[in-house]
Amino acid sequence: MTVDSSVRGRWFSFARPGILVAALALSTLAPAALRADTFQSGITMSSSPTSTSAPSTSPADSVDLAPLREIYLASVRDGRAIARGLSEIERIRTRARPEAGSPLEATLTAYQGALVTLRAKHAAWPPQKLRYMREGLALLDRTVELNPQHAEARYLRLMSCYYLPGLFGRGGSVREDFAALARLLPGVRGQYPPAVYTAIARFVVEKGRLPAEQRRVLEATLATPDA
Repeated sequence: MTVDSSVRGRWFSFARPGILVAALALSTLAPAALRADTFQSGITMSSSPTSTSAPSTSPADSVDLAPLREIYLASVRDGRAIARGLSEIERIRTRARPEAGSPLEATLTAYQGALVTLRAKHAAWPPQKLRYMREGLALLDRTVELNPQHAEARYLRLMSCYYLPGLFGRGGSVREDFAALARLLPGVRGQYPPAVYTAIARFVVEKGRLPAEQRRVLEATLATPDA
């Protein structure tokens, strides 16, 4: 792989120990907390978390995101799956033709960012790890900026940043995503498959250091049987 000389110059102007610390930190990206029960096999979700139940003939309204979720999970452990995930995103885009700014396009871009970020975990060369992380998080940040109410995009960004050490400066986005998810999740419970909602909400409750009232409301949604 050819590396731009300016990139090489910038990286090797830093102390080598700092690069190695960053590389080791990125190797912990998206660890075992992304369990298989987070996005279970066979789960299908509406492409639009904010869509209504009105019938539609648009291909974007019948997109099955379960294969993409499964590939994303596989990519945590196997870097070879990342290319398959990116190909699945393009396949969905070609078939469904999501409009720019639509919830489906936001979902696909968020997964694209999360997969590119996972390349940082599997890359061998430290500067390459940092480049992938920056590219992936830029996509996630832009998606959340344009779609702040998109719970799954928030969750993907949260999981991409939660285990990074403080030297990467992502504490602010982690706190923001926990707070946003605590606020959003009770209102979107019916728009997600039960297993997906439960996994996301449980992680937010267990790791989010929420205010007591937000915790109580979110825990109540987990305690209430699905209709």
